[in-house]
Amino acid sequence: MPRSERTAGDPLAHVPENATPLSQDRALDKGDPQAIPQPLDAAHVQKAEQALLALADFIYGHTSLKPMSKTLFVLSRCLLAASERGGETLADVVRSYEMQVAALGAAAPADDFDLADTLTECEEHLGRILSTVDEVRALCSGSDSLGLAFNTLLRGKWESGEGLGTHLTPEEVVAPMVAMAIGSVVLPIDQEGDTEDLLLGDPCGGTGRFAYSFARQLRCRGFGPTRLDSMLRLYDQSSLSVDFARLNFAFEQLTPQFLRVEDSLTSDVLSSEAGRYLAVATNPPFGAGKYRWTSELERSFGGAVLAAVGMRRAGDACDPAILFLLRCLDLLSLEGVLAIVLPDGIVHALSFKETLLRYERTRSCSLAVLSIVSLPTVTFSLGGTVAKTSFLLIRKSRQAGNVRLYVAQASHVGFKKRGNRRVSDPAGNDLDAIVQDYLCKREVKGKWTFDWRTAERLMPSLLLSNAHGFREAAAMPLSRFAGLRQERGRGIRRDGEDWYHVSVLDVDSSGVIDVAASSRNEPATPPQVCHAGDVLLSCLNPRIWRVAVVPRIPGVWTCSSEFAVLAPHDGVDAWRLAVMLHHKAVIERTVALASGTSSSRQRVNKAALLGVPVPDISVLPEAIERYKCDRESHYALRIREHQAFAGLHEGENAFSYGFQSPIQPVRSAHAAAHPRPGA
Repeated sequence: MPRSERTAGDPLAHVPENATPLSQDRALDKGDPQAIPQPLDAAHVQKAEQALLALADFIYGHTSLKPMSKTLFVLSRCLLAASERGGETLADVVRSYEMQVAALGAAAPADDFDLADTLTECEEHLGRILSTVDEVRALCSGSDSLGLAFNTLLRGKWESGEGLGTHLTPEEVVAPMVAMAIGSVVLPIDQEGDTEDLLLGDPCGGTGRFAYSFARQLRCRGFGPTRLDSMLRLYDQSSLSVDFARLNFAFEQLTPQFLRVEDSLTSDVLSSEAGRYLAVATNPPFGAGKYRWTSELERSFGGAVLAAVGMRRAGDACDPAILFLLRCLDLLSLEGVLAIVLPDGIVHALSFKETLLRYERTRSCSLAVLSIVSLPTVTFSLGGTVAKTSFLLIRKSRQAGNVRLYVAQASHVGFKKRGNRRVSDPAGNDLDAIVQDYLCKREVKGKWTFDWRTAERLMPSLLLSNAHGFREAAAMPLSRFAGLRQERGRGIRRDGEDWYHVSVLDVDSSGVIDVAASSRNEPATPPQVCHAGDVLLSCLNPRIWRVAVVPRIPGVWTCSSEFAVLAPHDGVDAWRLAVMLHHKAVIERTVALASGTSSSRQRVNKAALLGVPVPDISVLPEAIERYKCDRESHYALRIREHQAFAGLHEGENAFSYGFQSPIQPVRSAHAAAHPRPGA
């Protein structure tokens, strides 16, 4: 078919005209990015979402189809019936749907409602419903149309009331993950015999986005319906999600094994498939301490693997994301690959690397972390979370090898959040170039680093800072310049006392303290004591960099416990140290140390800060002296202004602007002999 005739939803729409055809008997060419179908066009996604949201609002407001699950039922069944609908009447829709259900057999969705009855409740609006359904099907041809519907409606006003909230993985992330996973394995095309038992899928599959992407991309490589039906698997504890996944595939005349299970971590069906998956792609649920030890869990995993993550007996708990990671690794065949989304708080932790190493020892296998890609916070914002996440590719092998790790940071994923809806991001999707980097072994968006075992932590920013050539040999650890001051103060102000309490928000990006605000702060908890000449470094959300020197203003100085209070060693100039801490390399290494599920909640361990390499910088002593004098003069003026206006704010009728500064800067001989022009 000529390229000009292909639609945006056509799986081959983005494959070049001269792409080499893939034969039916050759292995998948891992370095052939031309065969990767692209996600649905962002403009079509936006138009389809707007149409569905408008229709959902209309149905909810003009019919008795409540709660939200009933609206979902009608929309999804009308979407299924639309492929064979012979007319526009209620009877036509019901007849077409019954034909589709009969054809699907065991793969048909379970109906919580009677379609004829629900359609009768909204029969006067049936024409509008069917017209919108046809429009959405056309826009989403070749894409995850029902996953899109589910995702769109979840972001609607019924989400909290139905208890269906989940963080669906955007198609803009799903397709690149699956492409990189497929590109990391050797997979014969439609051959019988030794590959018959190989599987691909998702053990916590939701509405089937990863499974759908596997099917879509493998179809582009010559896989037929029969082969896909036998290979693809999806498991989830939500019957509604499994029904949506089944419907997704029914639209494509596919009927793979998608099952509802009580718990994918303990399901006997899933356990029986261990060692059979050539590729798994998933986005598991997460939450620290949310999954507790059970005898069923130990039966599924074995005591040794659970002990590796601290689960040995009743009462022990673990993040389910870690357990799903281990479950997926068990599912992999040798040379199989896992693509998994995990919170940065898990991936960046020292314990994560140790978990992988313990798994190797326990299962007598070797793991190769092939890639880590950091995702922006907007990725899951449409589902109501700003959790910082990354996706990883991990290969399971029999023997260890020295495999270079590809690392990248995506700043854009093709869309932004505006209100409760998505809008196109004019910057595009960084993951498109990242996929090309990975498959073609190049370095445009990321870097090929070193074997994952040599890394201290699996943090993209830390790994990239090393890959970009930051020479730690030319730097010294922060501990060589300062130590941590750990002194608690009282939290009650005494009458007549000049007290300055520095909160995190009182420090700006260049290190200026809002001394006026600090003089008014009343800490709710016992603060940290700091002294003139101490350096404050915020450990909260280090991507917003805050480093400041405590000025020589008479009074009691304290600060928030979110600061690391650095007391410079003898002979170390606090102001020069503060300048050095603003170096890009220091910021990147500190950000890499942060842990937490979202950027606003990420924190850096204070003791770990002392190990951050601080590069020496070229700066004249007189430049530091002038910088210090200017900054402290600024503070003196701000205090003078604050004191002058304080009386007016308290009802006095006089304005007194004093001439004496609370700071008496000591200028060097050089500064005195070389005044600034105009000073």
